[in-house]
Amino acid sequence: MLTPPQLQAICEVVAAGSFRTAAQRLGYTPSAVSQQISTVERALGVQLFERSPRSVRPTPAGLQLARRAGRLLADLSATENEMRAYAAAERGRLRLGSFWSAGFRLVPTVLTGFLRDRPEVEVRYEEGDPQVTVPAVLEGRLDLAVIFEYGVVPHNWPEGLEHTLVLEEPLHLLLPATHPLAGRPHLRLAELRDERWISYHEDTDAARCLRHICAAGGFLPEVLFRTNDYNLPYELVRQGLGVAIAPELAVVDAPSTSKAPGTRLVRLTDPSHTRRVYATRRTTDPNPFLPQALDLLHAAAAALPERDERECGTVTG
Repeated sequence: MLTPPQLQAICEVVAAGSFRTAAQRLGYTPSAVSQQISTVERALGVQLFERSPRSVRPTPAGLQLARRAGRLLADLSATENEMRAYAAAERGRLRLGSFWSAGFRLVPTVLTGFLRDRPEVEVRYEEGDPQVTVPAVLEGRLDLAVIFEYGVVPHNWPEGLEHTLVLEEPLHLLLPATHPLAGRPHLRLAELRDERWISYHEDTDAARCLRHICAAGGFLPEVLFRTNDYNLPYELVRQGLGVAIAPELAVVDAPSTSKAPGTRLVRLTDPSHTRRVYATRRTTDPNPFLPQALDLLHAAAAALPERDERECGTVTG
């Protein structure tokens, strides 16, 4: 197989027209350059140069090999520079996944930070709940996933993962503004046993969380409306069709304390009625951009506006 020094020797001899001049440029002796050329000719079975006492002239095969060698050497040099850029964390790729509400509230800060600070880094983003993004991290299809875990629905995550807590968010009861309990500063869960509930699909952690919370209040919720659209529960509550529970990150674009006018937020006070948000990565992932991604996630979480607790009532067990 041809080696880079042999290719360099061929290119220099073609450019210089002599072994001596090529040797001076390469830092070799003329005999060393001549030996390299002879080795290539024997290995390929083709004459590359016509030799005379005063000069060497490339054959058609020599000219063709020199042209290809120049391209190969340029590619090799570019590859070396590219790998040095990867080693210096100047180039590379970050593949990020997140569930919807964190993707809406936190991930834009990460994407903006990388595009601003590291324009040569290829950043990709995919939306998905933990049951989708965690396997993708394990299989190497994602470098980092923003996932959640409800306090009353703990998980046994697979081995080989490292979880970094980004934030712990409260859960809120959503009531129509016209609801008889909406004006109360304090509620008990038991007072909600006869309500119509709006929830997510049965197989989701959010639905399981609702069942646990209501069971703590001594009843099972009558869920009449199910959806996986995060926006729909707010509209259904606003229209007076039922009540719902939502985490803080999902309460967005609120003119005052709710997703839409006519919705009252009431905070659940039980310490277990929270949702923890983690950044999850493989413990063996060498991606040099992960520390910055974690820093940006923490910065985004710290910059979230604080809700005025005086505007919210409370729900106790």
